[in-house]
Amino acid sequence: MKKIVVILIIAFTPALVFAQLENTRWKATLVIENPANTILDFKKDTVSLYTIADSTLIEIMTYTLDDTTLNLLKIDGQSDCDNSTPGKYRYELKDDHLYLTMIDDNCSDRSSVINNTKWSKWKDHPEVKVNEAILKQYTGVYELDDAHPINITLENGSLYAEGPNNNLPKSPFTPESETKFFLKIAGVEMDFIKDDNGNVVKLISHEDKDYELRKVK
Repeated sequence: MKKIVVILIIAFTPALVFAQLENTRWKATLVIENPANTILDFKKDTVSLYTIADSTLIEIMTYTLDDTTLNLLKIDGQSDCDNSTPGKYRYELKDDHLYLTMIDDNCSDRSSVINNTKWSKWKDHPEVKVNEAILKQYTGVYELDDAHPINITLENGSLYAEGPNNNLPKSPFTPESETKFFLKIAGVEMDFIKDDNGNVVKLISHEDKDYELRKVK
């Protein structure tokens, strides 16, 4: 009986390892010529890398896993990696984060982008309907500092954010509640905060850490 149990453990171990990443998605900002907010999307035996803003495909790869190693091999995409040069990375899952560190990869196009990266577990952001009168309260100018204002406007029933000094083109918010919004182009959630009198006083951007932007206009 003991031998059978050991065999079963060995048989199920690969499946358990794959289950850690299969059908999960992870977000990180990668430097691909310019910084880009991206998603790493794991399926059964393939993983796709694409931009959050417009779902542009950057790379699709096959992958295999063991206890601590992620092996990647290009199928198609924008990098100069060929289809016979695998990359080997140490991966760690901790507190809804995925950490990737290169072990061996002869394709510098891949390693220069994903080596030593930290990914946050992605979740869906269902949209809810918010009354336009509530949305109007959030319009104005918000600042992290004097050099980085964010303009919030209301157009055709939707809120938009724009920050030229933050490399943020005019982009729509997705409302998740009356106070919480998702800015897809940046891949971040934001909360509008009111004071005791019901006046909107700041915007909190939830990134690797929280940033408070004061409403100044």
